[in-house]
Amino acid sequence: MHHATQLFPGSGLGLWLFWLLLLLAAAGVAYSLTRRLKLVAAGRRGVVLGQWGRRIWDVVVYVLGQKRMFSDPVPGVMHALIFWGFCVFLLRSLALVYEGITGGHGLPFLSGGFGTVYGFTKDVFAVLVLLGVGVAMFRRAVTRPARLEYSADAWFILGMIATLMITDITMDAPRLAAGAAEGFQGAVVSKFVAGWFAGSAAGTLDAVYAVSWWLHVLVLFVFANYLPYSKHFHVYLSLPNVLLRPLEQPGKLTKMDLENIEEGTTLGAAKVTDFTWKQLLDLYTCTECGRCTVVCPTTITGKPLIPRDFTIDLRDHLTANSGLILSGKKGELSDLAGPVINPETVWACTTCRWCEEACPLFISYTDKIVEMRRHLVLEKAEFPPEAEPAFRGMETAGNPWQLPADSRADWARGLDVPLASEAGEFEYLFWVGCAGSFDDQGKRTSVALARLLKAAGVKFAILGPEETCTGDAARRLGNEYLFQMLAQANVETLNRYGVKKIVTNCPHCLHTLKNEYPDFGGQYEVVHGTQLLAQLLREGRLKLTKELHQELTFHDPCYLGRTNREFDAPREVLAAIPGLQLKEAPLSREKSMCCGAGGGRMWLEEKLGSRINQTRLQQLEGSGCQDVAVACPFCAIMIGNAQGELGREQAKTLDVVQLAAQALGES
Repeated sequence: MHHATQLFPGSGLGLWLFWLLLLLAAAGVAYSLTRRLKLVAAGRRGVVLGQWGRRIWDVVVYVLGQKRMFSDPVPGVMHALIFWGFCVFLLRSLALVYEGITGGHGLPFLSGGFGTVYGFTKDVFAVLVLLGVGVAMFRRAVTRPARLEYSADAWFILGMIATLMITDITMDAPRLAAGAAEGFQGAVVSKFVAGWFAGSAAGTLDAVYAVSWWLHVLVLFVFANYLPYSKHFHVYLSLPNVLLRPLEQPGKLTKMDLENIEEGTTLGAAKVTDFTWKQLLDLYTCTECGRCTVVCPTTITGKPLIPRDFTIDLRDHLTANSGLILSGKKGELSDLAGPVINPETVWACTTCRWCEEACPLFISYTDKIVEMRRHLVLEKAEFPPEAEPAFRGMETAGNPWQLPADSRADWARGLDVPLASEAGEFEYLFWVGCAGSFDDQGKRTSVALARLLKAAGVKFAILGPEETCTGDAARRLGNEYLFQMLAQANVETLNRYGVKKIVTNCPHCLHTLKNEYPDFGGQYEVVHGTQLLAQLLREGRLKLTKELHQELTFHDPCYLGRTNREFDAPREVLAAIPGLQLKEAPLSREKSMCCGAGGGRMWLEEKLGSRINQTRLQQLEGSGCQDVAVACPFCAIMIGNAQGELGREQAKTLDVVQLAAQALGES
């Protein structure tokens, strides 16, 4: 093409201007990224990395494949189109920079057949990205979903993306109209637009190209520099955040080294820099999409905890104090609880992890909240007063009900259930748990499992008075000292009896024994009662023959389902019961909402907003059923209480194990 002006890309003054803009843009990006990453690096060390093959595959699936985005189809497709278009246009951006610094030369490999294919691909994606931007604008201007934050930032970003796509087409169109060899011959959309310039003078074509080229480059450079100060910083950080995410069992909390505490060491997270560098990376990766807020049971029921806002508040605090942090004055930072995060927010969380499941970029929330709870409990002794009796009961009696430890096996009287101390060899240790030992509904479930195991010929035993609370609630309420005391005592007891396999009806005990006790020397194969029953049914060792003419729905416990990925076993057991009809609730399996008892909330008063258990019951009633089957003793308590509170006197809450025992036909 004819170069009509000294400002034309790649010639005269234009060449010098481009170099100046490129250097300024690169320096700006380097400065911003370095400053942000220094803030991230101010976090604690101790993040364990490894399993790089799996990490890279996760990037392919969750970043490139956008897997989690499609849980919400319309915005998911919209975002995927924009993201994939962004990936396609990375090569185009590289080509433009190369063209600018070489005086107008194109990348050699973008000529010929590859250039034709790429030209077609980028043009198609230019249209798809514009379609995605249009959908995003429509959602913000018209449908206005409640989960979105409405700010000028989003409009600015969408405007820049649209400008990049439009100027890309208007760069190629005049070159193709002029018959320039450097034009992408496969660029079908640009060829169509080139028809608009048929018969135009060379100077006009030059001007359109030059204006489009400079506008595209300027927007590209502004975009790159704006991102670190925008919620769209995730464009830079989404890949590293997914690549570096923790790969251990979801919901597993880190073990605090309480035996080697140095003077001046902070227990838990008092200040923002007490989080790990990976937790701080989370803060800047957040897209503010709000997916976490629409599923959080505390947000839904009007509690002060809103996961997105929790992350944003921490991020803004980290940024606002960048001067102190980068100058080495971290000690002058304010405490988080109070000035930055309302303590009510810290104590509201049920640790159900639905927010983490909903997040496309694997941002964590419960670990940060528990770290703040640890500091409040261990260093400041500031926690809800209702937690104190539960802590005292776990410490002195081995259970949060504060009932005598020697009555832990009273539920088994007359059932000929052997104690481990007397049983000799046994295959499974039945971990009864506190609820299974002391709560009336829980005791009925314990009796039911014992009868089913006997019917299937499974050799099992219980610890009886030697069993003590696993410490799940203590740990999630921040009392790590108490948890470790209980864990070490239980591991010592279990190892003394050579226990290899454990079955329990409590998903919280399951999670703690299976995933957290290995840190204390307890390596066991742990299964939930429904998992073992489903296996026995498949093997033909257990047969359920009595018909139960009952219609009910099933509530998936968070710690069995979402955290430990067991959704099928309870349903398999229910399906084996003759006559029983199961109707799925609208929110079930991965999308089951918490009953409100997790995270130690079983022992705390629910003072703010509406009650989580009542909201969950109303969701379950969307199945058309009044009766509810559960697979967790705490869910049984919470859902049963909700039925009473809402006047559902005829409705029943029954554990799956109880229903299976009824189908044995035993009296």
